[in-house]
Amino acid sequence: MQLYTNEFTAELKAEIDRSPFSEEQLAAMPEDARAIIAEQEAFHRQHPVTAIWRIATAGSQTRMGGVVLPVEREATVLIDDGSYTSLIVEGDCVAYPYGTLATIMTSAGEAFSWRRQSVALVGSLLDNDDEIISTPLGSTYMVTREGIPPQEDFLTWPGE
Repeated sequence: MQLYTNEFTAELKAEIDRSPFSEEQLAAMPEDARAIIAEQEAFHRQHPVTAIWRIATAGSQTRMGGVVLPVEREATVLIDDGSYTSLIVEGDCVAYPYGTLATIMTSAGEAFSWRRQSVALVGSLLDNDDEIISTPLGSTYMVTREGIPPQEDFLTWPGE
């Protein structure tokens, strides 16, 4: 299974910067739609992406060798190998080869939640000072943009 980190490569930056619309598609759109797209493109140029934050799923790995455990919930995501895996939220568990468990303590906060539970990210911290470092989900991520601060509760320890 392939795992993905938060490394922001030149290839990924180019993919993010590429318009989803061809010149022909833009030309066929009504003027008001083209104006909205132009506004968004200007915003993206003014606030370029500076970092990505991948979404943690079951099978994500930690710096100290832990693996995020699967959870029975309706929220599942399709990963590269064609299988579905569970979306992970703050409070879910990580198992270690030596038999201990840890709890995920930080998450995306209000920036991304499922049923009012904050979604865990690559970069989420655990109650044993470990950190999620990779995920099998390569297609979905959040971004940080220059000049736009993250939500106040983004990757913050509960109670801070």
